[in-house]
Amino acid sequence: MSEPRHVVVADPDPRERARVQELLRVPAEELNLSLEVHAASDGQVALALIEQRKPALVLSEVLLEGLSGLSILRRLRATLPPGQVPPFVFVTTMARESDRYWGLRNGAHGYVMKPYEDDLLQARIRDVLREVQPEKFGIL
Repeated sequence: MSEPRHVVVADPDPRERARVQELLRVPAEELNLSLEVHAASDGQVALALIEQRKPALVLSEVLLEGLSGLSILRRLRATLPPGQVPPFVFVTTMARESDRYWGLRNGAHGYVMKPYEDDLLQARIRDVLREVQPEKFGIL
């Protein structure tokens, strides 16, 4: 097993944070990764965790108190060099096609709308772990 990689899961619902954390297990095991998950219930905490932990992946609701997931992504893209912005996957209740468009247009690597099938989210996570910044995960 590789050294632990940091992942931030940001969602106001504690059950959803726990669900996403559990769903991370399968792709991590398949790719022989050790993931250390940090949970945030609001945007300010999520941003602080991202700045402190330099995660290799962020899974975030768009609708977060204090600072939206989209605002966090925009702030990171404005302040960090391109190779330092962690891959972002929105897991969100914002289900309009225009919401998805703007999430992806602003640099998200995925946009999964709630409610979702577990295997759909796991597949998106797996794709990101394999294809986006694989050197951060030791997948080369």
